[in-house]
Amino acid sequence: MKYGRFFCHIIRVGALATCAPLFALEPANLNWGSVYVTPTLDTRVEYVDNLFRTPDNAKETGLTVIEPEVQAWLQNGLNTYSIAYKLTDWRYFDSSDDDFIDHQFNIDVHHEFNAKNVWNIYGEYIDAHEERGTGLSEGVASLIDEPVEFQRDTLGTDYTLGNDGSKGRVLLDAQYLDKEYQNFQDLTQYRNHTTNQLAGTFFWKVTGKTDVLAEVKYQEARYEEVDPLRLGGSYDSDEYNYFLGITWDSSAKTAGSIKLGNFERTYKSQKRQDDDGFSWEVDVYYKPRTYSVFHLASKRLSQETTGIGDSINTQKSRLNWDHDWNSRSSTQLSVLLQNEDYSGSEREDDLRGVEAVFKYSLRRWADLSVGYRYEERDSDFDLYDYDRSTVFVEAKFSL
Repeated sequence: MKYGRFFCHIIRVGALATCAPLFALEPANLNWGSVYVTPTLDTRVEYVDNLFRTPDNAKETGLTVIEPEVQAWLQNGLNTYSIAYKLTDWRYFDSSDDDFIDHQFNIDVHHEFNAKNVWNIYGEYIDAHEERGTGLSEGVASLIDEPVEFQRDTLGTDYTLGNDGSKGRVLLDAQYLDKEYQNFQDLTQYRNHTTNQLAGTFFWKVTGKTDVLAEVKYQEARYEEVDPLRLGGSYDSDEYNYFLGITWDSSAKTAGSIKLGNFERTYKSQKRQDDDGFSWEVDVYYKPRTYSVFHLASKRLSQETTGIGDSINTQKSRLNWDHDWNSRSSTQLSVLLQNEDYSGSEREDDLRGVEAVFKYSLRRWADLSVGYRYEERDSDFDLYDYDRSTVFVEAKFSL
């Protein structure tokens, strides 16, 4: 959940509980009584050597990304009510057909009835695009003359009974998502869908800083239309995930959670093959020094397909290393390994990526960054193979 008063996402992992800022800056707020407003501006200039992620005839271009954001919130004791708006303007030097403006609205409510009863509500509206060569246009970017546009609505809530000091606690959450594509309707109408998610997690404290947990997740996916050309029929499905795991904060150096389990996906159409398998979620932090943090995030899950096969069995692992060299300079290194196995198809992809960023804090309200990003896909279908390099310079500003 996004908390306006910190302008960040809160990561709750015990002694390593940190405020992971969206910016390394320290934004100042405008305030009128108990109402606070935080405006920020993110600007980037990039060069990419394979704009459409194609296996050959790669298109090179430069581009600019300008991203103003404003967040406003009301603080009432421990309760927070916030709204945010972000505009992202994409401008390409050599491919003006891909110019686009994305919009994102967020609303968050954090309400603490008491120390052991906490309720969160959040909503998000996105009017955005998929870069050509991603999403529904993977492998066919050259066949369309503009990006695929979509709108996505999300509404969710979660309730916690108990707290970190309780012997036992329960977390319940629910989420509704509606995604609709806005152009190329002859094809995209069959990908419009809604998902309803329900989850419950029970935590049991075994030591002062270690909990074991049991979790059940349910997801219902429903598609508006059935493509008459697809022999498998409807993509409507129901999926259950079952996990057992542990969450810990054993010292000032390490904290995190590990969950192991399995998923079961069944389809409404008897022409599609039900699927099940092993699943996991790993989220671990290691802090060997106060100024250096390693973060491993890994998961295996079943995802909605973009049109090939029935679903995508995804294994994704990312290792980040953030290091502060002094009070002004820091670096970020990230390595990504991902495997996508398309259930009901012969397609299987391996994706690899690496990113290196150097950041320098000019002032409390201004940061500069320079970075390099490399990504590649190796697919059983040559149409989806590509490699791509990006060099960028970024400047972030606040009040």
